[in-house]
Order: sequence, then C-alpha cells, then structure tokens
Amino acid sequence: MRAEQTAIFAKTLVDAALANFDIQMHIADPRLPETEAAERRSPTVRIDFDEAFAVCGIGEGLQATRNKHWGAGPCILPLRPNDPVDPQRILYVFKEGSRYNLRFEQRQRMKQLLGKRYRPLVTMAKRSTRRAFLDQLTAQQAYAIRRILQMDPVTFWQAAKGSITELPEQPGRVDAIELAAIPGKPKQRRLDLELP
Repeated sequence: MRAEQTAIFAKTLVDAALANFDIQMHIADPRLPETEAAERRSPTVRIDFDEAFAVCGIGEGLQATRNKHWGAGPCILPLRPNDPVDPQRILYVFKEGSRYNLRFEQRQRMKQLLGKRYRPLVTMAKRSTRRAFLDQLTAQQAYAIRRILQMDPVTFWQAAKGSITELPEQPGRVDAIELAAIPGKPKQRRLDLELP
C-alpha cells in the first residue's frame, strides 16, 4: 500500500514538472542540457514553507533549505504550471504576505522616499546596532530622516531592522537653508535624538 502511494506521488511530481511552462521551454531549447528523461528521473519540485518556497530537485532543495527559518515546512509539493524554474540555480520565492517580503519592500520604499543622497542610511541602519547607528548619524542626516520620513532616528533604525512601520505616501521636504544651518561638528551629532 505504501509503495503504491509513493509511486502515485512520484508520478504526480513528474507530471507536474513536465507541465511547467519554464521546464517545457528548457527541454525545447537545444542549448540547455535539460531533457525529459532527466526530469523523469529527478523531477523539479516545490519545497514549500509558510513564508517562501524553493524550486529545485528534491535532494538539493532539502539540503539548501535545511537551515531556513520560513515557518512550518518543508513540504514537498508538485510544481505549478507558472512557477519560475531556472535550469542551473535553486530559486527562492517569498510569498506576498511573508514577513521577509514585507520588510524588504519597506526598506525599498524607505530608500525611494529618502532619495539618492540619503538612501545609504537605510543600509547603514540595517547593518548597525542602534548605538553604533546613532553615533554615526550626523545632525543633518537626522534632520533629513525627520523631515522626509516624519519619524525620529530610533524609529527609522527599527524600521530598517525590520519592524513594520507606517511610511508616508509622499516624502517630506528638506529645507536647504535649515539644513545648512545645522551644525555638523562631531560633538553636536547626537543633538535631540532622545534615546529610549
């Protein structure tokens, strides 16, 4: 009975892989080593978790995802016809509502709102401890964060680290005259940062 169930599941995985649009294109492309026989021997599958899934072979997928923290899983599922497949790489696809995806999109939006001049602050905050970030932050940068994103530097640091925060629809404006009037000496950097 168990052998029959395993055979049925294996056939389902193979049939789903061969029905995938990307795999059909890879098999049809003579420049790629992908063949129908290879797909029948080792089908490409979906290694599914709560927040993401990997698209690859079963063995390599279980090995590559063993230390991932994407919620409950892994669960081996058949490919869907429109799942993306790369013939040479394992693809990680984060689901729309996943925490990882929300944090990534929030950081991208913060960079977009801050503009070219201040966007490196997001990466600096993400890679730093709170104390290190606030120590490196100049008064001009703190002013820009307050004006553009309408949040204090500590909340900005938390948002860059992954705390989901409400962002403004439109960026605030930085007044060049006010910005020029802010002292930039190292001893005045921590001006009005209010550490909790």
